[in-house]
Amino acid sequence: MKQGLKSKTILPVMVILVLVMSGLAAFNYVSQVSLLTDEAEETLKGVLNTAHGILNARMDLYQQMATLVAGMPSAADSFGKGERKKLLTEFSPGFEILKKKFGLAQFQFHTPPAMSFLRVHQPEKYGDDLSSFRFTVLSVNEKRAGVRGIEIGRAGIGLRGVEPVFSKGNHVGSVEFGGELGPALEDAKKVFNTDVTVLISQEAATQVWQEWQKSLKPVGNYAPFYSTNPALTQGIIRHGTLAAAKAAGRAAYIEHAAAGGREYYIAVSPLTDFSGKEVGFLGILMDRTAVVAKIRRTLAINLAVYASILALVSVVINISLRKTVISPVIALTNAADAVSMGKLADKIEIKSNDELETLAKSLDRMRVSMKKLLE
Repeated sequence: MKQGLKSKTILPVMVILVLVMSGLAAFNYVSQVSLLTDEAEETLKGVLNTAHGILNARMDLYQQMATLVAGMPSAADSFGKGERKKLLTEFSPGFEILKKKFGLAQFQFHTPPAMSFLRVHQPEKYGDDLSSFRFTVLSVNEKRAGVRGIEIGRAGIGLRGVEPVFSKGNHVGSVEFGGELGPALEDAKKVFNTDVTVLISQEAATQVWQEWQKSLKPVGNYAPFYSTNPALTQGIIRHGTLAAAKAAGRAAYIEHAAAGGREYYIAVSPLTDFSGKEVGFLGILMDRTAVVAKIRRTLAINLAVYASILALVSVVINISLRKTVISPVIALTNAADAVSMGKLADKIEIKSNDELETLAKSLDRMRVSMKKLLE
């Protein structure tokens, strides 16, 4: 009877406790995982926005430098008179300093519509027509208004700042400062310790697509132009990633991926050129292995805590039921057996201040009545 009564009282309670504790553990775990994931994804969006910001800051700087040179009367006068050597003498020393200290790659003057007049960075080469691929220069010399932004040309992606130059009120051409994409992405990696990649579309890179195909494996209609970790980019960015990012529009698209036994977050957003046309994607690859490990530790801690609580509650319930229910019932059972065998001398008494005490008093009255009848 003892085992049967315990089974009927303790086991249902334990089942309910297990279900409740499991539900609480699952809810707590899901909440913490969601919190950690949301925090990581917000960080990733911040990194992606900052990477865009670094590119924009570089292009703003190039346009400011172009504006400064375009506004110099001596430069405008020499350019208007076609004095290439005078311009080179004036600007070559400064360019070499900027190139050495800050990695400035290009400094160039153009005559309309897009004829190279002087490459300060490569003075021996000039006179070539850039109209077929230098659309920033064409735009500035046509509209006579400055532009800044990304441009895809024969050498790939360039960051440009171009301004019109006027001499004595007459438009004489344009001046350009520019740099490569790679150093800007490397700066973003140094700041955030995340890998950064840029992929451009086949449509936007028709002049250089075939060359890229020889060295880099395309991802659908896109190819990695530059990556701080090319092997990783080729390993985890898939065509489906870019398709989903394209469908997401201007918003950052985030997904999870695994490579080389590690977990990664991938954040991708569109990359536009100087005219606002989408030409590819900027991607951030962040190692989320530590976050996954933290999530697993959270699960282990939750399970340990709830298992400990369940064990403690089980012990308390077992002791409480034994003291308040099981032991009194066993005592009443033994007393009833004694009465049934004619042992009427011992008083039946249980102090529990509940129905069991009332039952004990009833049994004791029955014992007294039987004893009087037998006497």
